Amino acid sequence: MKKKIIFSVIISFAVLSSFSQGWWYRVSDVNLSARTAAVGFAIGSGAFVGTGFDSSSYRRNFSSYNSTNDTWNQIQSMGGSTGSGLGRNSAAAFVIGNKAYIVGGQGSNPFMNDTWEYNPTSDSWSQKANFAGSPRRAAAAFTANNMGYITCGQDANGFKNDLWMFDPSANSWTSKAAFPGTPRRLPVAFTINNWAYVGTGDDGAFKKDFYKYIPTINSWTPIADYGGTARYGATAFILGTDGFVGTGYDNTLTNRKDFWKYTTANNTWTAITNFGGTGRSNAVGFAVGGYGYVGTGYDSLPEKDFWKYDPLSNGIEETEKLRSSVKLYPNPMHSSSHLEFDPESLKAFGNISFHLYDITGKEIKTTDHINTSSFQIERMNMSKGLYVYKLIADDKLISSGKLMVE
Repeated sequence: MKKKIIFSVIISFAVLSSFSQGWWYRVSDVNLSARTAAVGFAIGSGAFVGTGFDSSSYRRNFSSYNSTNDTWNQIQSMGGSTGSGLGRNSAAAFVIGNKAYIVGGQGSNPFMNDTWEYNPTSDSWSQKANFAGSPRRAAAAFTANNMGYITCGQDANGFKNDLWMFDPSANSWTSKAAFPGTPRRLPVAFTINNWAYVGTGDDGAFKKDFYKYIPTINSWTPIADYGGTARYGATAFILGTDGFVGTGYDNTLTNRKDFWKYTTANNTWTAITNFGGTGRSNAVGFAVGGYGYVGTGYDSLPEKDFWKYDPLSNGIEETEKLRSSVKLYPNPMHSSSHLEFDPESLKAFGNISFHLYDITGKEIKTTDHINTSSFQIERMNMSKGLYVYKLIADDKLISSGKLMVE
């Protein structure tokens, strides 16, 4: 009896551990055209997304996100009413106090160096001193000690690793100690307690090295390599004293959906629950109210969906709620049957799929990426007999059973 109890405890612990790295929930799509290589940032309790490329145009329009009621509202486009021609993607963005700054990118000019300040209180844009480094796109940006920083990127002559600091009170740029890794484009950056962390990217090869920058002594130190595969075009957000980095395009030539948490206390990377949407690169990320948010990007097409990461959720409740709500009727089937489940599950899982097998185990029907909680299964050319169905959510078996066809 003791052995059985111990075994049961071990199994229970293993199951709980598999759900212990947070959970992703789908929130409202941004009310802009689907796009890639946009910018995203948070100011106070609000978040903002704009610029980017939407398959036809470089964009300058922006929307703000209210996480309390899960709504998006369009705001003043970059540059305001006189900003025609400022559309771009692959710009860099940082926030200082209650204002955001957009720097560089590519648009009508393949390498840009202008700097724009956004004031959410007045919903207005004003141009600031041009970036003092070479005009560029695909740089990384971060904020520390009320200063903004731009590093790496690509200019007309190739990849860069210089570092520049913007002082908003003086409206000026100052050169700082260069990023110690190889010159590169599309790295990712985040700041924790006024220390910056920069890594991954593309220098002609995919990169996974990471470095810490301490602004007060203008010094860089290598830290543990990124925990996932080498990649570029990843995204990041910060929760507390932890940095979260994921998605991107990696050395397997795949758009990724894995996410990793960097713990500053012990310089380690730990895998968390995969991003809830499709694997993608050049998405945006930010944090509001203790949650991380990731959306837009490119997964073979530009996207506009957004997902919220809750570090305290474990997915067990969501899985059980979906499992207990599944209904398949009528059973036996004559001309068709219906599959139903809790509609809230569509927000808790990235891919819910239905699979039907004949008695030999051959899969005869598949419905992937189900986007409705009630759909019809047509008999079509199915012969009389016994079939087996499975409902799968993000590679987890949720429900299975027999379906009789008469």
